[in-house]
Amino acid sequence: MKTFLFFLAISLLAITGYSQSAISGKVVGNEQEPLAYAAVSVSKKDTTERYIASKITDSVGAFSLDVPASGTYLIRATAVGYIDKVIEINTDVPGIIALNRREHKLSDVSVQAKKPLIERKADRLIMNVENNPLATGKSSMEAIALAPGVLVRDGQIVINGMTGTRVMVNGKLLKLSGDDLTNYLSSLRSDEIESIQIIAHPPAEYDAEGSGGLINIILKKQKDLGLNGSVYGNYSQGKYPETSEGVQLNFKKGKLGLFANYSYNWDKNFNKLNQSRTFPNDGIYSAQNRGKTRSQNQRIHTGATFDFTDKQYIALDYTGSFSRDKDVFKATTFIDYPGQPTLNSTSRGLFPSTYNSDYNDIGLNYHITTDTLGSNFELLSDYTTNNGNSTNEANSSFYDADNKFVSDTSFRNLTPSDAKIFTADAKYKKIFKNGSTFGFGSKISLTKIHNAAYFSYIDGNDWVDNTDQNFIYNYKENIIAGYLNYNGHVLDMDVQLGLRGENTHVTGTLYDTAGVQRNPKDYFALFPSVYLTKKLNKEGTNSLSASYNRRLNRPGFSSLNPHISYVDNYTSGRGNPYLMPEFNNAYELSFTLHNKYIFTTSYTQSTDVINNAIIPEADDPEKMMQQPINSGSTKIWMFTAFAPVKITKWWMTQNTLQLSNQHAIAESFDLQENIAMLQSSQIFQLGKGYTVSASAYYLNKVIFANAVLHHLFNTDLAIQKKFFNNKLTVKLAGSDIFGTQKVKGRFYYDDFRLNFNQLQQSQKITLGLTYNFNLGKAFKAKKVQSSNAEEQNRL
Repeated sequence: MKTFLFFLAISLLAITGYSQSAISGKVVGNEQEPLAYAAVSVSKKDTTERYIASKITDSVGAFSLDVPASGTYLIRATAVGYIDKVIEINTDVPGIIALNRREHKLSDVSVQAKKPLIERKADRLIMNVENNPLATGKSSMEAIALAPGVLVRDGQIVINGMTGTRVMVNGKLLKLSGDDLTNYLSSLRSDEIESIQIIAHPPAEYDAEGSGGLINIILKKQKDLGLNGSVYGNYSQGKYPETSEGVQLNFKKGKLGLFANYSYNWDKNFNKLNQSRTFPNDGIYSAQNRGKTRSQNQRIHTGATFDFTDKQYIALDYTGSFSRDKDVFKATTFIDYPGQPTLNSTSRGLFPSTYNSDYNDIGLNYHITTDTLGSNFELLSDYTTNNGNSTNEANSSFYDADNKFVSDTSFRNLTPSDAKIFTADAKYKKIFKNGSTFGFGSKISLTKIHNAAYFSYIDGNDWVDNTDQNFIYNYKENIIAGYLNYNGHVLDMDVQLGLRGENTHVTGTLYDTAGVQRNPKDYFALFPSVYLTKKLNKEGTNSLSASYNRRLNRPGFSSLNPHISYVDNYTSGRGNPYLMPEFNNAYELSFTLHNKYIFTTSYTQSTDVINNAIIPEADDPEKMMQQPINSGSTKIWMFTAFAPVKITKWWMTQNTLQLSNQHAIAESFDLQENIAMLQSSQIFQLGKGYTVSASAYYLNKVIFANAVLHHLFNTDLAIQKKFFNNKLTVKLAGSDIFGTQKVKGRFYYDDFRLNFNQLQQSQKITLGLTYNFNLGKAFKAKKVQSSNAEEQNRL
């Protein structure tokens, strides 16, 4: 308040003591796109050295500066990645300052090298991955885990304690979830990534799907005529080796642009899982599971762009991801009865499984700029198929209290899945002379998924079909959506208002021995969003932001499939065709100091939360099952502080502190915990092309579905060196260097308690090589987008 009164007094003195005028205008890029947060400085016409006023443009590139008197002045505009420009401007006429991108390759590289590890924008955090040694040899899934406030565990991505996060690549949402999403992100390597955007609360122009926000992976763009690209290779060694290789090619001639990327990675992993829980009749269950996983993933992304004019282009692209996974679990289970030891028993089992998936997506993108201010229309369409085939086998032998053989069993199941998805999305954005924008659009999504399950058991030496367990599950989903979005400057504030509406029609049909069961659902929902930003000082470096939005989290397609898989004789996993969508409301207040330090308070409330819960079998309390369920509600209060500090010219540190209270409420469990997380990253520029990076995080505990995990800690270290005019980059990185990535926790469900600890291959060292080559002059690559935003993440 004192600061506000001080500025008010100064303003009144200025008004009464001087005659002032204002210079206003807008800073834009090559294609008239607004440049937010550009630096603008004004000087008298006879000098460019003594600036009398400076300011940062707002979120739509607009600025207004007070000057002593009316007349003509010189104004300089500066933005990262653009060439500085000085022009004459009159106080009576608003000006447009158009900046040109830096096109020279070496200049581009030097600009990118200065980017901090984390950047804060109005509605998102940006983690720069390119030239960051910490990302050496990592998959995109591993790189995402480096981002502030993001936790990755068992293939699930959590932002600020919220599950249901969707993943986009270059603004194109992946229609994948579960193992399919994990495999895809494992095949996409950090060497192909420029940056990762963390959008905790997406605005209305994005699909309402995803209560956990969005992760947008931005791939590297080539900007040279002729043939250019890069090749890379990584070798990692933990207990087992891992390799990843890839090539990126781009060709540009005239109006035609072609690109093709291919990557291949192979890895072998281990999984040590120990469990203990109560058992019926005062028994004690304990299990030692030891598993090995082998994975092969290939990813292809290729396409073409054609420029009809400098304002109109069409693009066609294809993405393919092909995964082959094999798991072998050995499980030894002990059932002990302290009061009746003669009832003790032991089982030893072998549980092999395979999972193969073929993901194919063809996308069409038409874009036209309709005026000189950059207004544009875009039409996007995608057709996606995903074929998955999973096999699970269980072979067990049972022994009595004297370790004598009693019996054995063998059974298996085959669960093929075939998904087909068509999406079409039309968007128009009008840009006005004052810098405000108004956008609207509509989208249609048509999904058909065929799932089946075939069971068999061993009888003597022959496998026999168990037709009583077989089933077919077909799923159809049609979504029609539309949105309105306004972005402008109102009452001295940057304002973004949005409203999205989505109508969903779903039919799930289950065919089994009981007959045909249909489960239709129809629901319509509105999703408003509000974002307000108020500059607190004249320079615009201090600001206060507030936001609200409503979103939903639809169940992943694989979660709806009632297939079954086995961990051991007493533990299984299966889908749930009766899942309902999860809804959440998010409120956030954020203060930014000196455009560097960020302090955020948020509150999020979710209902019908979808969680993969560990629960006892209804008809057999000796067995437990992992299944996605709508588990009540969740309330999260959170405070986050982000502080980048430049300690010396060669040492930069970025730190995030997150304190929260999380309360998960359900019919069968009620969990509430105070949680603290600290993340810290260090960058050391040592000269002569050497860069050293270190990253660590500590989490005292976390609520994950109906489990509480304790004491998660990890440290990564990396060094890189560039050779041959920065064309060759050599990286050496260590992941989990202290071997602390061990997970311990407990599941809660009514009176049921399950204690567990788990260790996987996270401690490893990686050597990576990347070589960039190019021939030709600079050009601006077209952005290829897609309409299948929500659906890719749910496959």
